[in-house]
Amino acid sequence: MRFIPSGLLIAAGVIVPSSLLKGMCVMIESGIYKALQSLSELQVYPLLIPDTEQEGITYQRISDPEIENGLVRTSLVAGRFQISFVKVSDYTGLLALDNQLWQMWKGIRHGDIGGYPVQYVERGSLQQDKSTLPNNAVQYRLSRDFIIYFSEV
Repeated sequence: MRFIPSGLLIAAGVIVPSSLLKGMCVMIESGIYKALQSLSELQVYPLLIPDTEQEGITYQRISDPEIENGLVRTSLVAGRFQISFVKVSDYTGLLALDNQLWQMWKGIRHGDIGGYPVQYVERGSLQQDKSTLPNNAVQYRLSRDFIIYFSEV
């Protein structure tokens, strides 16, 4: 057991003053939510868009295996998150949102997503579909996987 003096916390395996962590998100999902909110005027929802809405952004954790280094277990996780953009009659806008998010996240090296500390982000698989609504408008969906390396504290 390690003794940690008062006022210090362990974050991402490093002992830091607790004052540096003030205002930081407690869960990665909170950080993702904040980052997605900053992208556009669209509402952001966990898991699914409510039935009463036709457009929005959703996010969900798909998997979160721990990263192991031989016999050493760390708090580092390779979380796979699926981000979905849904827009009505605006396929080009859908592609632009996907590109905006990647531009925002691809340069992260020991940074943060919406205030949550993150090591690195990889872009993963892509799925697209569309459906015709009762008013004959077309609803487009683009779902993208991101692998986010972060410390689960």
